Amino acid sequence: MNTQILRNYIDEYKLEFERVNQGEIYKWRAVKCFQDNWDIDAENFLEMLRKSIRLTFNLLNSGQYFPHKMLLLYTEQRPEKLRMMFRNLFEEENDIYQRIIDFQNEIESLNSELFEGKNSYQDHRAVILYLTLRFPERYFFYKFRMFKLFSEKLKISYRPISGRIENIGHFNSLCEIVRYELSKDQELLQLHKDRIKSDCYYDENLNILTQDFIYAVTSYLNERTLPIEETKVTLTENEVLATDLVTTIDSLNFKGTMVNFLQNGIDNKRIGDKGELLVKRLEEEKLKQYGQHKLISKIKHTAKDEGDGTGYDIQSFDKNGNKIYIEVKTTKGAKNTTFYITRTELERSKIEGENYYLYRLYNYNEEKDTAEIFIIRGNLTNLCTVPITYKINLSIG
Repeated sequence: MNTQILRNYIDEYKLEFERVNQGEIYKWRAVKCFQDNWDIDAENFLEMLRKSIRLTFNLLNSGQYFPHKMLLLYTEQRPEKLRMMFRNLFEEENDIYQRIIDFQNEIESLNSELFEGKNSYQDHRAVILYLTLRFPERYFFYKFRMFKLFSEKLKISYRPISGRIENIGHFNSLCEIVRYELSKDQELLQLHKDRIKSDCYYDENLNILTQDFIYAVTSYLNERTLPIEETKVTLTENEVLATDLVTTIDSLNFKGTMVNFLQNGIDNKRIGDKGELLVKRLEEEKLKQYGQHKLISKIKHTAKDEGDGTGYDIQSFDKNGNKIYIEVKTTKGAKNTTFYITRTELERSKIEGENYYLYRLYNYNEEKDTAEIFIIRGNLTNLCTVPITYKINLSIG
């Protein structure tokens, strides 16, 4: 993402704030209405649902798009079925992609039974909207066209393809990066605070504000004509085999420390996401240099396409066209700053062997989106010597 272009748009957003707000304030009202009325255990589920989503007209009904109407029709016919479906959709302990797929599959089954031949309109946009109404501090209102246009305007390497569920992970990651930039602008935060009245949801986490800004960029704003400095992406390979490295073992001193782990985790997640995007761009440039142009579109940002747990972040290719698996570790600190490897990453490195790469990005500069890089190749067993956490499964009778 080009941060300079983003900031130019933030300045334009502030100048056009009142105009945008007049057309978009309904989103904060819709969330407040839902939060005030939603009760999964309500005796009359249909009536409760009707009240909860009554202010979502621009979100769930527009043009030839009617998910609001169809959702209520399904609920009229099968209220307990819809209650169960929403209960499962809102179960945050389970995989988000699977919850969305399950909800859509159940809807299509109902649709075939009750209204064969009609469009259910329960697409990713609609299902993410239900999640955002329920958990506005966790999710962001989503539209495919908005995501696509914003990606183009901000020069983001990921190109969303209509209908793909992995778009959602990429969009959430993008929103978190944008939200951080918005949160630093005190003038904007004051404008936002002043517009929230008693009939609006107080958007403390700035998620609705973030989507509002992204939508404004694609539908309301023109980029300010300020000079844009192009960020040059370079990859200076400094590669070593994991078996040639050693790691030190810290001694335990049982000394207490006060660390803001919550904020550190948020910052590390943002920096990690930006590091992954940078590496993806680096890999695209590398394949161009190798003349492997056909493989560029096949690079996968696996951490966003499939989620955590695969043991690597990016699937790319070497100069000969062989698949390689890249785990990215990014820090603003120096080359020798401590970093952590998960068990899944370690096991994946054993499986892939010399096709496994750890890209250690250090001295990362958020403003310029640049970093120095050190590449470790191969099985990481030699480096993973100190267990930090243990998984405990209690069996209590």
